[in-house]
Amino acid sequence: MLLSVFQILMAGYSRLLPGRASDTALHLLTTPRVSRGPLSFRGSEPDLTVSLGERAQLAIWQGGDEAALFVHGWSGRATQMSPFIDALNARRYTRYALILPGHGPQADGPAHVGDFIAAIGLALDYIGGPVSVAVGHSMGAGALAHVAAQERRIERLALIAGPAEFRGLVNNFAAFLHLGERARLQLLQKMAARVGIGFDSLNIARLGGQIGGPVLLIHDTGDKEIPFAEALRLQQAMPTATLYQTQGLGHRRVLRDAAVIDTVTTFANPPQVQQAPVKALA
Repeated sequence: MLLSVFQILMAGYSRLLPGRASDTALHLLTTPRVSRGPLSFRGSEPDLTVSLGERAQLAIWQGGDEAALFVHGWSGRATQMSPFIDALNARRYTRYALILPGHGPQADGPAHVGDFIAAIGLALDYIGGPVSVAVGHSMGAGALAHVAAQERRIERLALIAGPAEFRGLVNNFAAFLHLGERARLQLLQKMAARVGIGFDSLNIARLGGQIGGPVLLIHDTGDKEIPFAEALRLQQAMPTATLYQTQGLGHRRVLRDAAVIDTVTTFANPPQVQQAPVKALA
């Protein structure tokens, strides 16, 4: 009831004062909600947590020589990635989980996809070498795909409930608020200016062909936040992508499903190539 009243008010507000209404929408769209995710990692706590830049952090579980990176979604928590972190072979992987700006234990200000992309870059710089597998959820998945399309430091990519483009997310939010056309267009312009990256550059489907390594797409057919059609667009755009679809899990419960966790773990653990011994010359 309250939501319906708010939408009606925003509809009228956006037609009378489109500039102010778009400012209100921008504030809502760049202010993470308090996450309902777990407060602590369900398995072992990280061995250490380091700061990345001014607002991001990187939780680290020391392990094997290969690196695995986990990126949570908008209004999520790094602890939501615990099932995947715990399932990965610690003897093979050192595991890294990003705690993104605006998404720590307490609210610490606004955030947007540009912040996600910058934090992933800082994490890759900290890790140093190649990342054997990266797993992202929702906006974290889209940001990971954007980074993977620009450079070759991520070898395998698992994208869970990720968007095909970010312009559509903004348009969907404008429709949710019942914004008028002028307010919607201003919101798009202001969001692009805030992020500092044009929407064409944030079109993951268009960039998909630039991702060279294997990609695993996981998406629920009933996802109401990022529609399943987004996964189909990504599958068509990414030559190396495999789609694993679920039913009845929605946008967040997919992170806790045993079959999904097994699928990601199998994808992350391809057989290691054994080098043939070098024979000494006679």
